[in-house]
Amino acid sequence: MTNFPDGFYPRARFKLRSVNDPGQAKVVEALYADRPEYFSLKVYHGGYFTGMPGRTYDYGSITFVDFLKVHEFTVSEMYLIYPEFGYGFIPRNLRFYFKHPVGDLDTGLFPLRNSEDVTLLTSYIGVNGVREIELYVVTEELNEDKGKDVKTGTWRPHVRENASVCRRLF
Repeated sequence: MTNFPDGFYPRARFKLRSVNDPGQAKVVEALYADRPEYFSLKVYHGGYFTGMPGRTYDYGSITFVDFLKVHEFTVSEMYLIYPEFGYGFIPRNLRFYFKHPVGDLDTGLFPLRNSEDVTLLTSYIGVNGVREIELYVVTEELNEDKGKDVKTGTWRPHVRENASVCRRLF
């Protein structure tokens, strides 16, 4: 068994890390060196997206989630991790989006809803040294008319659904 620092493994499946802890980032980087099955998420939460072009994520916090395993990660796991950020409940309209490692928030944002989306997210791990993916948590307005699909009447955020353009960036 590998020797991990206290609080990492095997007590928990993941470890939260503050953005203000650069020393811990070096520990994580060193532990990942010979463990290609692990990755981290840089999670932006508690904020919202601004409009396009030049989309940003405003008024949120950042928390790192370390020691996630590529072949074990699921969307359900994000719903288990979310309360660890200090939120007392999981809102019905909670949504997750991840950013392509070399994309921006206008063109490289993808929903994280199901196993196919997880497969896309984890496909970037290890390519060109990528070990960290940015994930954005939002609570979407369910009654908003802007962005409504005229056929189904459901609200669709303006995010890129097709990964083919971003895949060519690698």
